[in-house]
Amino acid sequence: MTAQDDTAFKRLGCGRKLTAAASVAASRGPFCRARVRKAADTADLGEFHAWQVDKAREAIELQAVIPSSRTGLYIAVSGDGVTVYLVDAEERSCTCKAAANGRRCYHLAAAPILSAATARRAA
Repeated sequence: MTAQDDTAFKRLGCGRKLTAAASVAASRGPFCRARVRKAADTADLGEFHAWQVDKAREAIELQAVIPSSRTGLYIAVSGDGVTVYLVDAEERSCTCKAAANGRRCYHLAAAPILSAATARRAA
């Protein structure tokens, strides 16, 4: 295994090296996936539709929404895989078209889930 291959096994979730095929495919180990699921259940998502919460969970699992280096800011990649949006959890804003039109987007639903998951890890 080369150094580049070894880097591919290190993921954003917990930062742990993933070796199991299922964990590599999911981009997270079982503990990190469980933490995100539990955070989604405990985060305040009452303002979002169920389908938005489901889509937010899926985006997190696919690493289409990830934390940035600044607390409260998240980077979201659109379905086309090219367009990138900035989600600000504190301002409750996103740069996607839905949010620009005054609607709540699933990117905003992903932010409190990731915040809760990160808070659990720090605790």
